[in-house]
Amino acid sequence: MKKNIALLTGGYSGEYEISVKSGKVIREHIDRDKFNVYPIVITRTRWFYQNEKGQEFNVNLNDFSLHLEGLHVRFDAAFIGIHGTPGEDGKLQGYLDMMDIPYNTCGRATSALTFNKYFCNEFAGRTGMNVATTVYLHRRDVPDIDSILNITGLPCFVKPNSNGSSVGITKVKSAEELIPAIELAFRDDDEVLVQEFVPGVEITCGIYEKQQNPVILPLTEVVSHKEFFDYEAKYTPGMSDEITPARIPDELAEQCRKLSLKLYRSMNCRGIVRFDFILTPESGSGERKFYFLEANTIPGLSEASIVPQQAAYLGISLNQLFTDVIEETLNFYGKH
Repeated sequence: MKKNIALLTGGYSGEYEISVKSGKVIREHIDRDKFNVYPIVITRTRWFYQNEKGQEFNVNLNDFSLHLEGLHVRFDAAFIGIHGTPGEDGKLQGYLDMMDIPYNTCGRATSALTFNKYFCNEFAGRTGMNVATTVYLHRRDVPDIDSILNITGLPCFVKPNSNGSSVGITKVKSAEELIPAIELAFRDDDEVLVQEFVPGVEITCGIYEKQQNPVILPLTEVVSHKEFFDYEAKYTPGMSDEITPARIPDELAEQCRKLSLKLYRSMNCRGIVRFDFILTPESGSGERKFYFLEANTIPGLSEASIVPQQAAYLGISLNQLFTDVIEETLNFYGKH
């Protein structure tokens, strides 16, 4: 008997449109022979399902179900495709936990941790990862340029603490640019980070689980045609090169895979997670180091996104990838 899957898209953040686009791709590639898929759009004012005829039906939030012209639909699991809040920060996971609905992502505590860049950076550092030196600012703080730059140096990056898709990030090259960059970041969040610039190449590793065993995907090297991998570079065709597998020595690739799996386990991750790193140039001793950047617990899942590219290199289609994830979700909750 087919399982009913609620595909959750939309959200409350500036990543709404990206989430809706991701949702359309996910819907197209979920195996209809195994699953009944119900796309549900979440906004601040309502949650609703739209059928093939364009009719809209509100979700009953008391039990997370739908009433469709006499048919009462209850869900066996939810597939969260929302980038940003409330899908990536633990809020939606908390609601689904209360409704006893299985879902495909990390749990609420892990999602909250990874969405908060400062907390995640501190956690990764405690596990032994190399992390960039960081200054945390709250909206109530009065930034002291000299104090900040004495810690981070120049150039440095300024970014919102809890935001995705590289929205609101500035690479600061002079002291005069710092305050405007901080003000820009505060437009998107009440908390802002100023981080040292770590030179090197960006390397990213996707992981998910199948039958309780980790599937570590090939690494991808990200080469932005802009100064860094910002929003435009991520979502404008031709603005970046994403090279899979990454052009790094095998021993470094293996080291990155081990670091990623260590983070996946120590953070108690579930579902598809992508870990981003900077691999530094050779030092005087010839050593190169991986610096942890961030964990993406709901990475992009369109055909052009990084994780699907990594899966495709192994011959794993989006249909198979989503089937693996949904079946793992159902099996995980069946054992807990």
